Amino acid sequence: MNNMVFSLNDKPLKGSYEDQLEVNKYINALTTFIINSDTPITIGLQGEWGTGKTSMMSLLRERLINENVATSWVNTWEFSLFREVKETTPAILNGLLNDLKLSCGINWTLKEDADNKLKKITRFFGHIGNQIIKDKLGVDTKEAIDSSYTNSISSRAEIAEIKNDIRDVINLLINDPKNPYQRVVFFVDDLDRINPSDAVQVLESLKNIFDFDNCIFVLAIDYDVVVKGLENKFGKKTEENEREFRSFFDKIIQVPFSMPIGTYDIDTFLQIKLKSFGLDISTIDTKNYLDIVNYSIGSNPRSLKRYLNTFSLLNTIRKEENENDGSEVDFMLFALLGIQISYPKLFRLIASDPHFTEWNQSVATKNALDWNEINTKILQYGENDLIDEDWEKVVWGICQSDSYMKSRAFSALELLNLLKNKFDNNISEVMQKALAFASITSIDDNQDSKQDIIKIGNSRIRFSGLEAKKEQLLNAGCNREALKIWELVFSEIDSSLSKIGDKINYAKTVTSYYRWIDSKKQKSIQTIYFVDPSTTPGFKLFFYGYNQNFVTEITTIISTAGWEINKEELNRTGKTEVIPGLILNNANPDSDIAKFGAILFDKKLLQNQPFDKVHQFISEIINHMIKTLENM
Repeated sequence: MNNMVFSLNDKPLKGSYEDQLEVNKYINALTTFIINSDTPITIGLQGEWGTGKTSMMSLLRERLINENVATSWVNTWEFSLFREVKETTPAILNGLLNDLKLSCGINWTLKEDADNKLKKITRFFGHIGNQIIKDKLGVDTKEAIDSSYTNSISSRAEIAEIKNDIRDVINLLINDPKNPYQRVVFFVDDLDRINPSDAVQVLESLKNIFDFDNCIFVLAIDYDVVVKGLENKFGKKTEENEREFRSFFDKIIQVPFSMPIGTYDIDTFLQIKLKSFGLDISTIDTKNYLDIVNYSIGSNPRSLKRYLNTFSLLNTIRKEENENDGSEVDFMLFALLGIQISYPKLFRLIASDPHFTEWNQSVATKNALDWNEINTKILQYGENDLIDEDWEKVVWGICQSDSYMKSRAFSALELLNLLKNKFDNNISEVMQKALAFASITSIDDNQDSKQDIIKIGNSRIRFSGLEAKKEQLLNAGCNREALKIWELVFSEIDSSLSKIGDKINYAKTVTSYYRWIDSKKQKSIQTIYFVDPSTTPGFKLFFYGYNQNFVTEITTIISTAGWEINKEELNRTGKTEVIPGLILNNANPDSDIAKFGAILFDKKLLQNQPFDKVHQFISEIINHMIKTLENM
């Protein structure tokens, strides 16, 4: 049994040995600060959902336990389950003290008197639901203590007595020479998962009940949650009342600490996790994978885990279907998932029209985008390589309809340009393959988009043979000259298939040929890719190198046809347009299918050259390829 991992759990880190994001320097700094700071003090670990607050607190607690610090931990969300709103705060306060004793273990050295006080406190919070004070504490502990809030002197006195008892228990613990503790740190987790108004009540209660020397609170919190919880007091947040919201936050939390997601070592984390999935990725490709993450979901650890789990699931499905498409489809699938998660509207458009580099004004109009308005607005950016092509303007326009996508429009453009530059001429082919799997995890309530995704999935349906596929092309009214070339290519391959290759895939929008690449005939690779003329106007055909001499041998065939090759450009840039519509790509060691080079034909070739000459030229390439493969 191998050691491959198929998924990542979303549990917080248990110890420093699990730290793959390199946050140890922050743990060291926070530990030093907590040990040496004046008390009482409250530290707020601020960050949105999934930024690693719980993991950081867990690592911090692990370190503090070894530094003569007593700790207590409560998960506020767990205490809020199955409780009325007003019962949550007393339950949390009770939990803080119970966990303090539990976590101290054998170092809980307090004698009977202190233990009796702790039991008294526990009973008070446990039974508070049957008392009038329950409502007062649940609504606002500060007001419950305040004499102006209640006429019950006994109730007010009881709360004050409980507060003094809590102070006594903590002081006795700290001052007892039989244990090593110098201070107490209370960790309060998941405040951003409970009702925002409840979170505010908990914060106020902690401030007013546990405001003692030698006590430090570390809170996992999201400022936006506090804002929502304060709306009942201050109304909706505006520029005019923003100071009131900020003042409350500053009163509760003396030391704000924003989660440093921008400095997480995502590179190492990503490489380790992808390798655990069974993907052996080069240094160059690792950078590309990292760029996709940065251009899509960013550095949020929880989002990244969900992203990687989805990717692992789809790759597992690919293997079950015996799809040996190689690392290029791996990468394209990874990129499409990033688009699907971060830019769903953009993913819908790609699902309906995968040839994104051909998007233009008509695509913009079809998607209710004002082309003139787009061109006017992008002028504010001056000369910018990311928005100077028509397809880039369409992407930019799509992103303007959503506030999140609008703020990330240039990241989306960077991502798509990365794909365009990496895959160059075979981008449509690789994207079609990856889309068939990416569609499996698409969550979309748009009915038109669902139908487009279904179509992409159906593109994997195979026709029974050459004649069945030819009939489909005829019925689609495709370009007749391109159809003749299609028939030339695949009739020759079909008749020689038993000697030279694995299979011909007659799919819905493309026909492709796979040759064997190992002597045991256990693995094949795509060698010819012909986009249906009915799908791409005119003609688009790819031949991928099948041996180390491919570029040299194709150069000879090109010269025989009377065309000249700019070898200097080919060596310098990796490709050259021999004549309009005929592009020769040099060998690319980082590519699976174009490892030995490639040659691309498109509609400009048929528009600028006599059909008989094009037909003869392609016939010579096919014959040469068949002879070469027969002898391999």
